[in-house]
Formats: sequence, C-alpha cells, structure tokens
Amino acid sequence: MRTVLVAMAILVVMVGTAIAETYVDDFEGGANPSEWYFVPGTDIIESTGGNPGFWLHQPMFDTFAPILHTGWGVPSPFVGDYRALNVTQIDIDAITINNSFGSSAGFQFTLLLRDTKGTPYDVDDDDFAYMYFYQCPMIGEGWTHYEFMIPSDDTSPVPAGWTGGWVGDPENFRPGVDWNDVITNVECVEFWWIHPAWSAMFQQWDVGADNISIVYGGASPVEDASWGSIKALYR
Repeated sequence: MRTVLVAMAILVVMVGTAIAETYVDDFEGGANPSEWYFVPGTDIIESTGGNPGFWLHQPMFDTFAPILHTGWGVPSPFVGDYRALNVTQIDIDAITINNSFGSSAGFQFTLLLRDTKGTPYDVDDDDFAYMYFYQCPMIGEGWTHYEFMIPSDDTSPVPAGWTGGWVGDPENFRPGVDWNDVITNVECVEFWWIHPAWSAMFQQWDVGADNISIVYGGASPVEDASWGSIKALYR
C-alpha cells in the first residue's frame, strides 16, 4: 500500500507556460549521486523492493530515530541557494520495515534544511529550518510518499508551517538568524524519523528511502551526467 501525504504550507504557483524542473534520485542501477546516507559504509542499495526497483536500505540502524542525509560537500540539486533556484517542493518515498519495539506510532517525519556555515562537523554553528508530518512511515504499511512544499520566495522570518532552530534551541532560530539565512544557503538536506526537538529510546531500525526529488523553477543547478533523472514539468 502506498500512502501519500502533503505538507500544509504556502505553495508557489507558477502561471502561464513557466517550466519547473524536477530532479529525482531514484537509486536505479545502484546510483547514488547525491550520496544519501543513513550510516556511512553500511547502507545497501537494493535492486528490488523499491517503489519500484532500486532503493536505499539501512537494515540495522541503532539510534533514537533514523536520519537520512545528503552527502556533506557533494554538489547536487539538493544544496545551494533555494531562493535563487526558486525551489518549491521536496518529495520522498520512505519506509519503516521494523524496529526493536515493533511500532513507529508517535514518531513524526521531518524535512530539515541545514546551513552548516561551511563546518559540517561542528554543529554548534549550524542553523536549520524544518517542517514535519505527525507520523513517520508505519511498520507494515509499505512505502509512504511525503510532499513538502518549500516557500523559498517567502521573506518572512519564519514561514507558516515551518520552524527554525539551532543546537541550543531546536524550536527557535538563534538571535539574529531567520528563515532567509537558511533558505539561501542550504548545505545539507535531512529526513528525520522524529521531530528534531524530541528524543526517544535507542533501538534498532530497519528503514529505507526511494524517489527523493526536488522541484525548482529558477536557474538550473549544474548538471552532472552521473545524476539521476531530470524532467520538465509545465505549471
């Protein structure tokens, strides 16, 4: 069964014959150009069982909740100045196969955009913005499709439906920082199987991801022949 969830936020509607481009990492053929990872060196790109086909699998993640990241410092359409690119949406198909306690009820599913200030291994200076659903993929329900709307042209301190934070306060931007700082310098995209301000008991998770996509309508990102599929969508 495939569940479709759409985040409630401000959606930029493109009119006339404007073209939006969608880039997709679907892991087909074993490719992972954005270097998505749960646990470096232990993730598996499976050739069957995805939505459909190939998918990224982490069968034994010992953590409070899984987090999927783009590769640090890896050029891809998922990182950069989202306002200049007119990014409007990020989607993912996610699955929870199992965990030690046998349930994922009560765990949120979050898209987090991070500005690392160029120091990815020092989280103290990071700023981030996130949006979440009230439920992460449920065990036994198969693939769940999530759609996050990105109001990249919104210049307010915090757009509706979004929350800002940093290591000292995951529910509020630090003084002097707001949405505009993060959205113009996204250096890492993350999907959390929990709300970023929450914690949980450690357990072993069996999870996966497929068809991670980003929709943009401004200047095209630098294209690389090793990347996955890019298609044009008329709005």
